[in-house]
Amino acid sequence: MYKPTLEIDLEKLRENARQEVSLTAKHGIEVMAVNKVFDGCAETARAVFEGGIRVIAESRVYNLKKIKEVGCVTCLLRSPCLSEIEEVVCYADISLNSEPSVLRALSAEAVRQGKTHQILLMIDMGDIREGVWFECYDEILDALRLVLALPALELYGLGTNYNCYGSVLPTIRNSEDFLALARRLEADCGIKIGRLSAGNCTSYHLADKGLWPRGLNHLRIGGMHQFGIEYVDMKYLEGFHHSAKEVHKACSPLYSLRAEIIEMNSKPTVPTGELGVDAFLQPKTFADRGVRRRALLAFGRQDVSAENCVPCDDDIILLGQTSDHTLVDIEDCRQPLEVGGSVFFELDYTGLLMACQSSGVRLSFKQ
Repeated sequence: MYKPTLEIDLEKLRENARQEVSLTAKHGIEVMAVNKVFDGCAETARAVFEGGIRVIAESRVYNLKKIKEVGCVTCLLRSPCLSEIEEVVCYADISLNSEPSVLRALSAEAVRQGKTHQILLMIDMGDIREGVWFECYDEILDALRLVLALPALELYGLGTNYNCYGSVLPTIRNSEDFLALARRLEADCGIKIGRLSAGNCTSYHLADKGLWPRGLNHLRIGGMHQFGIEYVDMKYLEGFHHSAKEVHKACSPLYSLRAEIIEMNSKPTVPTGELGVDAFLQPKTFADRGVRRRALLAFGRQDVSAENCVPCDDDIILLGQTSDHTLVDIEDCRQPLEVGGSVFFELDYTGLLMACQSSGVRLSFKQ
């Protein structure tokens, strides 16, 4: 049965993980690998595990089930639902938390299962997503004391997040504020907090600039080893394999989508007749480039949006999509193409996410 194929180069991913571990260690940072873009893919989790990252995080419990076979420590990256506490304790060694009722439920279930469950207590430093609000110190202190007091729970660390819902950037100021908050909590509770998890891959830009506050020692990272990109200044990092042809770092990308050609012909570049809206209720305009040779491909927006993929061949122009078809201009293409052959596309983060989530896309791995 035909499906467009997402090809993933596991060796490049493995080498990126090694590079990431090496770079972050120079700043005293321990890394937790975020695998959620791959939708619980055990092969990609194993690649970064073999690259030296020991804790793998997913946002959904059903994906943690898929990666348990890897032998890594597992973390639930999204705050647990009360309705899934039994499975959270079963499949996650660590989870991100801030709700007292959820903490109590995790404690009771961990006691029942005879396990110790680790808690990354989340503080919201301004991005207004998960975590106890940073200005509510007494509430944060109560949450920390609850974790320390409840049976079968263990404090993994204190965490915060940036640049997601609220798009708040990690800065020297909010990072140092997070560090100061942690030190105050340590003094009030008479403990040493082992990990201060100061955000995701966007926080690395402070380390990259030599501005990383000493004492922050943990990050939850996905995009950095997945694409080799520093996401605040949006630059490609040296020493990483990249999945973007404009950097010309490799003869083959980390990820590519292979789609089969189902029709080839020459047609005008402007439709004939009165125009309305397209299949997605959007009006369109067309530039008249005369009659051009084109190919019709067997994938569409329900697989990966055209906005998130780029032809690997610079001579191929992506024209557009419907739900099940993608049209490309091949007039200037110098490679021989035929019906039954393939056109390859590189994917950005969103395209990779869509391809991994789609039941209509097959995964293939290069070892």
